[in-house]
Amino acid sequence: MKTHRINRLIGYLFLAALLLACLFLIYSCGNSKAESEIQGRADVITIDAMKVFDMLSRSPVEFPHDKHTEHMKKIGLDCSACHLKLDNGYLSTKFLRIEDDDYDRVMNIYHDSCISCHKEQKLGPQICGDCHLESPIYYSTAKPVVMDKSLHYLHIKGDEDKCELCHHRYDSIQKKLVYVKGQESSCRDCHKDSDIENAVSYKQVSHWSCIKCHQSKEKDIPTTCAGCHSEKAQAEFEVVENPPRLQRNQPDFVLLSAGEDEITQSKLNSVPFSHVGHEGFNQTCRVCHHKTMKACKECHTLAGSEMSDGITLQQAMHEMDSDHSCVGCHETHKSDMECAGCHNLMEQNILSDHACKICHAGPAPERLAEVRSKYNSLDDFRLSPEEMKLSFADRDIPDTVTINVLENEYHPSVFPHRKIVMNLLEGIANNRIASHFHGHEDVVCQGCHHNSPIGQRPPLCESCHGEPFNEAEPHKPGLMGAYHQQCIGCHSAMNISEPSDCAACHKKK
Repeated sequence: MKTHRINRLIGYLFLAALLLACLFLIYSCGNSKAESEIQGRADVITIDAMKVFDMLSRSPVEFPHDKHTEHMKKIGLDCSACHLKLDNGYLSTKFLRIEDDDYDRVMNIYHDSCISCHKEQKLGPQICGDCHLESPIYYSTAKPVVMDKSLHYLHIKGDEDKCELCHHRYDSIQKKLVYVKGQESSCRDCHKDSDIENAVSYKQVSHWSCIKCHQSKEKDIPTTCAGCHSEKAQAEFEVVENPPRLQRNQPDFVLLSAGEDEITQSKLNSVPFSHVGHEGFNQTCRVCHHKTMKACKECHTLAGSEMSDGITLQQAMHEMDSDHSCVGCHETHKSDMECAGCHNLMEQNILSDHACKICHAGPAPERLAEVRSKYNSLDDFRLSPEEMKLSFADRDIPDTVTINVLENEYHPSVFPHRKIVMNLLEGIANNRIASHFHGHEDVVCQGCHHNSPIGQRPPLCESCHGEPFNEAEPHKPGLMGAYHQQCIGCHSAMNISEPSDCAACHKKK
């Protein structure tokens, strides 16, 4: 009996020891490294190579690339120590392989090479859990590099105007890449987010070309991840003020319309468009030419096409929540502080007839072929200074407006009407976008008199807001509510600090 109890105890102890050993093994392979504060780095690359086999059994590895290249450089090794050379002369971006051809082979490349190197150098993790962390100690802060006008010009200057070093197209007849001057295109026109047929992804080709070119230069230009993709490095990029215009045979001015085969179906007049003017406002061509450098109408047809993902020409130009549409881009400027005082209080996502006429001021579609050559700039369609002037006589603009809605308790508020009108007109005249799209100066009155027809003497506020607030008309406040909403709303949107409190406008009797 006693022997039986001893044997049972020994069995329990053995099971306990086995359980502890298993827990230790799981801990070692699962998460053996004590976690510290997560560190943001611009060089972090996520190694999840096994996903291609649909067999990602452990957490991906967050790999600090620059940290490794710095050490490799110290021991006399370069990129070729980890990256094999491809037939095209570039280095494969995969680690010690060109293709993901076999699960075990790919896994062993990492495990054998990484661990053996770490052991040899006596640096870095050497067990599973120190690489495959449940909670990584790094996260990526990499910022994409935007090839804006300044950076583009610096590359043109540095490469002595050899545009062919970056810009090429595939000639299907010659079966090779060629350069055609005047038809330079964005890299993204061919190189998409992933590999497509013979065109590798944009990420892949930019790292092939940019890194190889940078490494071949003797100048002090970046060759590390952080050197291009860190916020600090990008803040130190040289900025060229007003760089020369990029030349690609683009027009200075164009009359926008539907394509020639659809033009008879167009219902609105053409749109005079200053191409050179928009270039000055934007840092890259891709603000508008977001997929290709072709004219908008070549992708966006009146009916929509497969090339444009079904987005029609009308939608492409008028979609209010799109960064690429004309109206969408212009709408964002309405929230600028100097504009928001009026526009924030107006009905949103609505285009007035006035706005349509400002844009569609060109010849009718059926006359375009006949008269197109007669127009060279927006100036051909502008009203003369006299035609744009306020239609009211100067004496008809009140100097002040006395507001006495609360006269039983407070002295009347005196509103400096003429001063406000003149300040608004001056602000519009000094803003190229505002001066074009407001057109006639009478539009300025709609900042406050929002439902008054343009060109007519605005009625008094009480004409619409004279009745007390009615729940059946929630968008039409009473007179006191309308004044406070309009005045305080404008001051708040334009960050005007005065008047600072109620008493500044409403002096107690």
